[in-house]
Amino acid sequence: MQGGLRGFDSCGAGDAGSWVITAPNVKPKAIVHFLGGAFAGAAPQLLYGLLLECVAAAGYTVIATPYAVTFKHLDCAKRVHQQFNDSLSELRGSPGSRSLAPEGLPIVGLGHSNGSLLHLLIGSTESTATTSNVLMSYNNKQVGDAIPVPGLLGTLAPSVLYARTALPSLPLPSSSQLLQQAAALLPSFLNIDEGGQLSRAALALDQLGLVVGEVGDGATDFEPSPSGSRQLVSASYQIPSTLLIRFYDDGIDETMEMDAILKEKDPSKVNRLILPGSHVTPCGGDIKWQPGAQFSVQDAVGQLVKSQLQADVRRLSKNVIQWFDAAIV
Repeated sequence: MQGGLRGFDSCGAGDAGSWVITAPNVKPKAIVHFLGGAFAGAAPQLLYGLLLECVAAAGYTVIATPYAVTFKHLDCAKRVHQQFNDSLSELRGSPGSRSLAPEGLPIVGLGHSNGSLLHLLIGSTESTATTSNVLMSYNNKQVGDAIPVPGLLGTLAPSVLYARTALPSLPLPSSSQLLQQAAALLPSFLNIDEGGQLSRAALALDQLGLVVGEVGDGATDFEPSPSGSRQLVSASYQIPSTLLIRFYDDGIDETMEMDAILKEKDPSKVNRLILPGSHVTPCGGDIKWQPGAQFSVQDAVGQLVKSQLQADVRRLSKNVIQWFDAAIV
C-alpha cells in the first residue's frame, strides 16, 4: 500500500456499498468512479489495490463500486451508477468524510474490461455522469465467445432447474463466514484483511451462484446484446473526453472496435493508448512476498514477478493520472 494513504474504507452497507480510498490531508482534485472487470469487479479493494492506491495518492478520491457479474448489462450499469451516487451522498452527508468529496468536484470514470462496458452504458444513459472516462481493455463479446464451451448454457439451464427442485437444501456457512474464517488463517504480515477487505468480499463468491441462477431462469444472451450495446453507445454516448487503453498482450481486447465507434461520433473526444501488459495488468497488486530466512531461488523469482507486475501497474497509473489531470483543468 502507498505510504500515507488512508487505506480502503467501506461506504454503505452490504452489496449496496462501495470502497473508498484517498490521500489524507490533501484537498482532492476530483472523484474517480471505478468499475472492475467481470468477477474481479466484485472485490475491487482486493484485486485492483495497487492501481487504485496510485490514483488516490495523486490527489483523487476513488470510489470503487463492487458488482456481481450478470447477463443484464444495462440493468447492472444503472445499478452501479445508483450505488456510486448513494455512496457519494453518504460521504457528503457525514461531517467526518465530507471533505473527501466536496460538492462541485469533477467526477471521472475509470473502468476495466466489463467495467469499461458499464461506463460506456452509463455514459449513454446519463450524459452528465462523468466529465471524462479512462477505459482499459474494453471487452464485450457474445455469450458464445465469453463462455467458449459449446452447448454449455443449453445443458446448464435444465441442470439448475433440477437442482432447485430435486436436491435438499443443506445448511451451509455463508460466504461472509467462509471469508472471515479464511482471513483468520492468513499470515498477519499480509494485511490482506485490513479494514475487512477480504472478509467483506462475499459478493466475489456469491456472484457465481447468481449468474448460474440467471441461466436457470432462461438467460441465454447479454441484455443488451453486444451489437445492441454498440448501437446504444454509437447513438447516445455523450461523455466529453475518453481515453481507451489496450495492452500489447491481450487476445480478448476489443478496444479498436470501440475506438472506431467513438471516433465516428467525434474524433476530437477520444484518444487511444497502447501499453505493455496483458488483460489482467490492472489487477496486478502489491504482492506481500515474504522471503525465507535464507534467500532462495523461489524468493528471487517471487521478487522478479512482483517487480514486473508493479512496474506495469505503475506505468498504467501514471498514464491514467496524466489523462485525468488534463481532463479536469
